[in-house]
Parts: sequence; C-alpha cells; structure tokens
Amino acid sequence: METIKSLKGISIVKIAIGLLFALVVLPSNLKAIAILMFGVAVLINALQRPWHFDTRFFITNTLIFLVILGTYFYSDNTAYGQRKLMQMASLIVFPFVFAMLTKAESKEIFKSLKTYLWIYLIGVFLFNVIPFLWFFGTHYSFPEMMEHFATVLRVKMGKFNIHPIYMSMHCSIAILFSFYILREVRSKVKIAAIIGIDITLVLFLLLYAKKGPLIALMIVFSLFVVFQRKQKLLKPYLLAITTLIFLTIAIPKTRNKFVELLKIENIDKGEVTSTNIRYTIYETAQKLIIAAPILGYGIGDYNDVLVEEYRQEGNQLLVKGKYNAHNQYFSLLLIGGIIVLLAFLFTTGINLIYAIRYNNQLLILLLVFYTIVMFTENILERESGIIFFAFFLNFFGLKSLYVHDEV
Repeated sequence: METIKSLKGISIVKIAIGLLFALVVLPSNLKAIAILMFGVAVLINALQRPWHFDTRFFITNTLIFLVILGTYFYSDNTAYGQRKLMQMASLIVFPFVFAMLTKAESKEIFKSLKTYLWIYLIGVFLFNVIPFLWFFGTHYSFPEMMEHFATVLRVKMGKFNIHPIYMSMHCSIAILFSFYILREVRSKVKIAAIIGIDITLVLFLLLYAKKGPLIALMIVFSLFVVFQRKQKLLKPYLLAITTLIFLTIAIPKTRNKFVELLKIENIDKGEVTSTNIRYTIYETAQKLIIAAPILGYGIGDYNDVLVEEYRQEGNQLLVKGKYNAHNQYFSLLLIGGIIVLLAFLFTTGINLIYAIRYNNQLLILLLVFYTIVMFTENILERESGIIFFAFFLNFFGLKSLYVHDEV
C-alpha cells in the first residue's frame, strides 16, 4: 500500500497540472515550457517511490501517434512530416507522463479538480475579455470590434495569436466545465459570477460565429442535462437553448453562417463561403481517399497531394490558401488510410467505453464535443487544438482508470 511518503512530490505535480489548465492564457513560447515542467515534476515524483508505469494506458492513448509515425516512412516530404509529427508530439508526451502516476497519486490530484475547472474557466474568460477591452479602448470603435475582433485575435496578438475556431472551442469547453462547478456551488455570489461568465462566453461564441463549436456546445449541454436526471433543470435548459437559438438567428453575422447551409455547392459554381469552401475541399479529398484507401499518402505528403489536386482542378483559391482537409476524419484517411482512422477510433472508443462504465461524465462530454467539431476542423494537426485534446483525454482518462467517484 502506498504511504504518505510516496506522495511527497505530488503537490508540485498538482501545481504543474494547474498551470496546464491555464495554458490558454500563456504565450506560445511558454506553453512548451509549462508542459516540460509538468513532465519533469511527474518524473521526479516517480523516482522517489517504486517505479510505476501503466503500459495499457500509454499504448491506448498514444496508438494514433504511433500509427501516424509509421506513415512517415513512406512519405517523400520528410521535412513537412517531421514538422507535423513535432506538432502532434502531445499525443505521445501526455500519455507517457500520465502513465507514470499511481492510483493514490491520481486520487490526490483529482481532489483539486474543481480548482482546475475554475482556473480554465477564468483563464478563457480573461483571454476573451481583456484583449477585447484593450483593442476597443486603444484601436477600434465598437462596430469595428464586432466586425474584426476575430481577425484581431488571429493576427494582432503576437505570441498570444489564436485562430477564432480554437477560441470558440475554448469558450465552449469552459462553459461545459462551468456546469460541473455550478453543481457544487452554494454561494449566490459565485453562482451569479459563473452565470455572468457563461453569458459573456456565449456572446463571444456568437461574435466568432463558428458553427461547429456552437452546435457541439448545444449537444453536450443537452447531454449534461440528461445525465443529471433532474426535472428542475428542464426549464432552465429550455430557456438557455431557446435564447441561444434566438440570438443565433437575430445576430446577422451568426445567422448568415447558418444560412450558408441552405445552399451548399462547389465554389466554382456558387458563392465563396466557408461552407462552400469546405464542400469543395471534401469533394476533392474524397477522390484522393478512394484512390489510396488503405495506407493513404503519409504524414509528409498528404497535404501536398491535396494542394496538387486543387491545382489540377483549377481551384486557385484553395491552392493559394493551401487549405487542409477541414475534416479530421478525412485528414486521417489522407494521412494513413483506414488504418490510421481505425487507430483513432480505437483510442476514442476505448476511452468512451470506460468513461461510460465509470460515469466519467466530463470525459464523455469532451469526447462528444471534440468528435463533433472534428467533422469541420483538423484539430489533431494544429498545436492550438492537439495540446488541449491530448491533455484533456489523458487527464480525464485517469478518472476512468483510477478515480471512479462521480465528478
């Protein structure tokens, strides 16, 4: 049985994990340092007690990276392949580090879960509000902020730059985390503060006007209410969903994004909208997938092949933008065919099965959220997406493995 002495270094590990939940507010050059600090803290702690490494946990959660790594060996563009593998390194780093934690250490870490959820919620809130107020006060009028703030986040934040799609995902996940904080809060002041933060994050979501995260949020919100099995939540849920749908329709920028879905066509024949661009990309990607369904084209070549196909089809807009597949499942098929896709489905499927078995609600909802957004975004191939996906998968995966109490 593990003793208190064997948990000597776990307090430092808990601080390091808290820093990971605050990654969203760190500049790009410090994110890697925070992850390194976490790894070092866990390793030092592990060396102070009998060695523990959960091989099954590691293999399950790193399988997708290992299979993608195999495609590197039949890629011609090795430089691009190496760069992509470096961006995906979180898929092997987090499973390796978390696999070193014992059952007692994991239970000790999860005692601070509510604190971690607070850190992420407040971090995402501040990352939206502070830049908005700064640029509103120093550079732009309010109408200009409404029109251009998404672009400001992407190109004028220096080392804090972030694409609005990933900021939308952070907003949605922060709102999800707030649901579980609210379940335990009794203070009216804290409840009012959380509701105020959630309303603010929803308004930013509408400002960014990204369809995928909005739809995914509504679905996981609905699942959350079902999980609680409480009749008294039905009225607040219906009010919230109705209000969100009303605002989506009432705000022109957001409404227009959804109106695009009523007329989907190739950009050669119709308007150049985000929906039509994706539709055109999907048509092209499907042709390439059918041509190499088993092994794909390799991590080094898959995007080159896609861009070359754009060129042959005369889609200069897509060639100029070097657009990726904008669908994680298509992208996995392009990288390594059905083998890579099955590896990904195995990892997410096993985690989902264990999450359901042990009532790991947060992991269930996170997996549902990510798998929905992946229909329109390549989350696993951008550092802004892969770091958080890998971190949340492995952190909350510990709960299924060791901590079976309800969140």
